[in-house]
Amino acid sequence: MSEDTTSAGHEFAGLGEVVSLTSAPQQIADHILSGIAVGALPEGTLLPGERTLAADLQVSRSSVRAALLRLERLGVVERRRGRGGGTFVKSARPEALAPMAGRIDEFHAERRNLLDARAVFQNSLAATAARRRTEDELSELRELAEVYSQRAEAAAARTADAQFHFAIARAGHNPELVRMAIDLDTKINAGFRHDPFSAELFDHAVDDHAAIVEAIAAGDAAEAGRLCEEHFRYTTIVTRH
Repeated sequence: MSEDTTSAGHEFAGLGEVVSLTSAPQQIADHILSGIAVGALPEGTLLPGERTLAADLQVSRSSVRAALLRLERLGVVERRRGRGGGTFVKSARPEALAPMAGRIDEFHAERRNLLDARAVFQNSLAATAARRRTEDELSELRELAEVYSQRAEAAAARTADAQFHFAIARAGHNPELVRMAIDLDTKINAGFRHDPFSAELFDHAVDDHAAIVEAIAAGDAAEAGRLCEEHFRYTTIVTRH
C-alpha cells in the first residue's frame, strides 16, 4: 500500500439525510464502496474516526462501527492501531465491488446532473456578485484567491476553493442564494469530495480565480458569470475522463 495517505476529513457531512436508520450500516458501507469504486476514495485514504462519522452522518456510532466492520471483512479497508492509526482504504477486490455496479452507474448519472446544475448556478452567482459586491467583499475575494494559490495540497486546496466560491455567493447579498449554494454543494459532496486534483488542475484554478475576481471587480456580470461557469465545466470534463 502506498505510504501517501489522504484524509476524508469532515466531508461525510450531509449524508445523514439519505441514510435510513433501519439499514444504516449497509447503506453507509454501500456509499463508501461506491466512493472507492469510482476513485473518490483512493487507496491510502484515511477515513474519519467513528465519532466524527457518526456525527456527520447523523447515525449512531454502532451503525458506523458495523459498516466499517463489513468493509473490513470485504477487504476494502484496514484498521491500524497506534500512532498514525485509523481506518484506511485498501485496493478493493473486484468481487467486493461487483454488487455495486448498478449503484456506481447511478452515482455517475446523478453526479453529471449535479455538476451541470452547479456550473449553471455558479454563473448566476458570479454575475450577481459583479453587480452587488462591496469593496470589502472584493478585498475578501482577492485575499481568498491568494490563499487558494498557496494551498497546493489536495485537501487544503479543496477547502480554500469552497471558501472562495461561498464568498462569491455571499457577495450577491441574498441569503437564499447562499442557502442554495450550500445545499447544492452538500448534494455533490455528500459522503466525500469527489473533485479531482492535480498540479495541472491546481494551476488552472489559480488562473481562473484571478480572472473571475477581476471580472467581478470590473462589474462585468456577463464575463464573471462566463468565467465561473467555464471554471466548473472544466472540472466536470476532467471528472468524466
